[in-house]
Amino acid sequence: MKQYRVFFIFVAVMLLASLACNALSGGNSPTSVPQQQDPPSDNGNPPLENPTPSGENASGFITVEDQNKLYTFEIPADWSYEANDLGNAVYSDVYMYADTWTSPDESAVVEGITGRSEGFDFDGTTSTRVALDMLNYYYSFTGQEGDIRISETSTAEDGSTRFDWTSKGGDYSGISWFEVRGARTFLMWTVNWGNGADQAILDDVDNAINTYQAQVQ
Repeated sequence: MKQYRVFFIFVAVMLLASLACNALSGGNSPTSVPQQQDPPSDNGNPPLENPTPSGENASGFITVEDQNKLYTFEIPADWSYEANDLGNAVYSDVYMYADTWTSPDESAVVEGITGRSEGFDFDGTTSTRVALDMLNYYYSFTGQEGDIRISETSTAEDGSTRFDWTSKGGDYSGISWFEVRGARTFLMWTVNWGNGADQAILDDVDNAINTYQAQVQ
């Protein structure tokens, strides 16, 4: 009986010793948390932002040019564009082209009409008559004289003649600049808008005017 008691005491001592060792070692080692790696960089430089689409600036405007390369200006990227060959629609000896940009809601238009003489030079008298013909033919609500009312005529810094006008029969207004390039080419550049156009559209029209640049021929 004494032997069993000694054996029991020996087992108990061994168990206590084992528990003490585990306590000193902290038990099982904790699982290490994996380190989250940074995304790969380009030679240590921060990643680049998405590039702005070609021809479009950060504010959503693009620079446009007419088909005869006479001028450029900025217009919102969502305006539509149409190029037309007008031929001898107004004069039998003047061949004409039109470039037209229209706002998405069709409340404003920017348009350039170019004419090339086929046998004569434009002078001061001819230019004035042609400008008035263009206004009445293309911008009159009735397509005839009498609808376009010119409120002011002035000479711009670039030498072109500016016409501020309104349509008597239509609910719209506009500004046209008429100039002669060389001796046998004329350009009438016009912005027109509905009298109820949204202010944002009017701001886009102002931006087109302020960014207009004549191209060197």
